[in-house]
Amino acid sequence: MGGFVLVRSYSPLDLIPLPFPSEKELFFVLVTPAFEAPTKEMRAVLPKNITMKDHIQNCSQAAALVAAILQGDACLLGASLSSDSIVEPKRGPLIPGMMAVKAAALETGAFGCTISGAGPTAVAITDTAEKGKAIAVAMVDMFQKKGLLEATASVQKLDRTGARVV
Repeated sequence: MGGFVLVRSYSPLDLIPLPFPSEKELFFVLVTPAFEAPTKEMRAVLPKNITMKDHIQNCSQAAALVAAILQGDACLLGASLSSDSIVEPKRGPLIPGMMAVKAAALETGAFGCTISGAGPTAVAITDTAEKGKAIAVAMVDMFQKKGLLEATASVQKLDRTGARVV
């Protein structure tokens, strides 16, 4: 997975490493249901225009996410990740059981949960491997119960080396 890297620009490529304080642990719970979510279709559901309120909300959460990384605040990171008001409300309902999976992750102790990229993988954040395993079980169970989908899970510790330009 690599450490956190902010992509400031793709053209020209401009990457900014964001260190997560080394004394803090961070784990990602990745749960992938047996469901196809083509990126083209998932992009097509996104709104062409957004309200100023939603724009401000998402920009505020993006800024809070960066602050959370720099401060090593897993709770704020999770809350920021979970507060999308533009993309997740449109894509979430297209992935069977996704909103119930998110709720199950949060109820089991995840600091936050959202759709990874265009989906269908869900990603949750926690601070121990043990919590991660319990969250993974709850998320897989909910994909089965509410989405009627089999799912696979993995718990990954933050790799502090981070992404590199090759």
